[in-house]
Amino acid sequence: MKKTLLLITIIALYLGVSAQNKPAASTEMNVDLPDETEEASLVDKGSMQLETALLLNRYHKDASSVIGQVLLRVGLSDRVELRALLEEGKNRDTYFDQTVQSTMPLGIGSKISLVKDHHWLPDMTFVGQLCLPVTSKSSQQRERWSPLLLMAFENKLSPKWKLEYNAGGQQEIFSTQWVWLANGSLHYHISDPLEAFLEYYAQYGVGKSGHNNIGGGITCQLGDNIQVYLSAGSSVGYHEPNQFAAGGIAFRLP
Repeated sequence: MKKTLLLITIIALYLGVSAQNKPAASTEMNVDLPDETEEASLVDKGSMQLETALLLNRYHKDASSVIGQVLLRVGLSDRVELRALLEEGKNRDTYFDQTVQSTMPLGIGSKISLVKDHHWLPDMTFVGQLCLPVTSKSSQQRERWSPLLLMAFENKLSPKWKLEYNAGGQQEIFSTQWVWLANGSLHYHISDPLEAFLEYYAQYGVGKSGHNNIGGGITCQLGDNIQVYLSAGSSVGYHEPNQFAAGGIAFRLP
C-alpha cells in the first residue's frame, strides 16, 4: 500500500511540474472535501491541490471512528482533472459500513468537464473513481474495484449564491451491491474569504430504505493558495443513526 501511494504521488508531481503553458491560477479555490457534494469545478490546468481533513464519526452503538482524509488533485487540462483519495483511521470499516460520507479507502479517478459557463445550462462534470484492490484488512473482505460514477452539476444563482447537486451510483466497498447517490448543497458567499453551505446527501440501496443526511459548514480562504474548513452533519430517520464533525485545510501548488 505504501508503494502504491508513493507511485501515485510521484505521477501527480510529474504531471504538475511538467504541464506546459499553464495559465495563472484563479484566485478562488475549488475544494471538494468540505462538503459531501462533488463540485462541478476542476483545479486549474497545470496546478496541483492537496486537500486534507480529520473526521470524527459517532454511532448509536459502535465505537466512534476517527478518519484522516487526503485528496490529491492535478489539473491535466482545462477539461480533465486526475485525483487520488485516501481515507484511513480508527474503526475504518465501521465508517464505510454505516455512513454516507465515506467514499473508499484508497482510490484513483478523474473529473471531466462536459459543460462550462453555458448561458442557460448548468455546469456539468463527470466524476469517475476506482478503489484500488489493496485495502482489505481481513479474509472476509473481498478486494474489488468498487467503481463510483457520478454526474456533478452547478447553477450560479447570483454573485453570492450557487447550487451544487449530484446523481450517480457506486459499488459498495468489499461488496457486489450497488447503491445510488443523491447530494445537494446550497452555498452562500458571505465575503471574499468566507463561504457557508447547507447540504443534503443520501444513499439508496435496492430493497433498503434511504439513508438520508443533512449537514453544513463554513470555509475560509487564506490568501490565494490556502483554504481552511469546518463541517458537521447527521443522519435523519435512519435505523443506525450517526453524526460527524470534520475540519481540514487545502493547499494549492500553482
